[in-house]
Amino acid sequence: MNAIITRFAPSPTGNLHIGGVRTALLNYVITQKAKKKFPKSKFLLRIEDTDKIRSNNEFKNNIIDELNWMGFHHDDEPYIQSERIKRHQEVALDLLENNKAFKCICKPAELEKKRNENMKKHTNVKRLCTKCENSHDVQKLKNGYVIRIKIPNSENITLTDLVQGGITVENQEIDNFIILRNDGTPTYMLAVVVDDFDMGVNLIIRGDDHLNNSFRQFYIYKNMHWPIPQYAHIPLIHGEDGKKLSKRHGVLNISEFKEKGYLQEAIINNLILLGWAPSNDDEIISLEEIINNFEIKNLSKSSSIFNYDKLNYFNCYYLRKDTNVKKFHDYSQTNPQLKTFYRKDKEKLKRIFNIYKTKINYYKELENISPIYFEENFVTKKNILLNKEFKELLKKCIILLENLDLWESIKIEDLIKNFINTNKIKFISFGKPLRFTLINLENGPAVSDIFFILGKKNSILRLNNYIKG
Repeated sequence: MNAIITRFAPSPTGNLHIGGVRTALLNYVITQKAKKKFPKSKFLLRIEDTDKIRSNNEFKNNIIDELNWMGFHHDDEPYIQSERIKRHQEVALDLLENNKAFKCICKPAELEKKRNENMKKHTNVKRLCTKCENSHDVQKLKNGYVIRIKIPNSENITLTDLVQGGITVENQEIDNFIILRNDGTPTYMLAVVVDDFDMGVNLIIRGDDHLNNSFRQFYIYKNMHWPIPQYAHIPLIHGEDGKKLSKRHGVLNISEFKEKGYLQEAIINNLILLGWAPSNDDEIISLEEIINNFEIKNLSKSSSIFNYDKLNYFNCYYLRKDTNVKKFHDYSQTNPQLKTFYRKDKEKLKRIFNIYKTKINYYKELENISPIYFEENFVTKKNILLNKEFKELLKKCIILLENLDLWESIKIEDLIKNFINTNKIKFISFGKPLRFTLINLENGPAVSDIFFILGKKNSILRLNNYIKG
């Protein structure tokens, strides 16, 4: 077995989609595993930007940045498909000269009419151009034609896919598709094959919506006498309604996940378990463990469901890890609202995060949590919980709090417990209004944690302001 060369080939017509991230992940994982035995294995990146109308340089840069953010670092410089058009044309002309392709002058409207007529007759005829290939006059034309691939009428093709297994397709099911348009531009079908061959790609991992393309592309490889790569067509991921994942299912672009404060580890952990499970059935799995244990042949053929609750579960797990503290600080300095709080008092923001990190799904949720703790002119609102009895008890408690030397959650908690026991009152009758006095919420973190977040000076200031109000 030789080195494995894989590629990820996004089109810069939008930002990096979560489905594309999954495809990149599988290519990256398999390549990294191969490198342990075959160091010359490569994970390559190709930008398929031949659609000049929809392609955007900003999207291209975003895709590269987001792949790097995910940790999927490609080998070599990115291949830019639009820079290789002359090479694509060269191959198309080579096929034409060697009688492996032919010129066609059929009008799109004419072919569409044939297609509609066949549909009415319930005739499944793929090859709509039936006259140009054998027309001597058409084949002598110097311009005004497209180039189509030649496909034998008989026989069949059998491909063995690492995920889908062995699949056979009759040649008559394959159309004599265009490889070069009449303006000289290559079609997707030609460009990807030429680029994959020139890049040395020998394992193509992509969505199963491209499965039919493999049989069409087979004849470009065969007619050029190029080796056929190994394929692995992975099932697409669907939303919880069972339909193909789309914008209606929520956040989909990796830039949006990043902006919300999802961590790379959580996204990877969630995506790798779509259709695959490690042998020990442990759902928490690191990228290195995935690289060591993943086998694409064990990937399910069926579509998997992308579940946001599951992603949130993983993200909550990873953002709690001490090893990811730096990521919290990095995010706080890029998120516009949290950045203001970070500059004002980063230690307080860190305390907020540490208290709430078991209750949030992603960092952005801190935008709604933090403001109450940073409010400088805080005023306790009116509430039925705040009666005269509570106010008198609070005056006594403030004295104890003012004399507390070590302002830590556990010390504050002990003080409040002792105060409740000494005054023979129930926690709910004192703790709940105390929480409301501090943050205008009846429910929330432990009162001792709220005191700790606010700090001694600010906590006592809020309590005294309530007493005076």
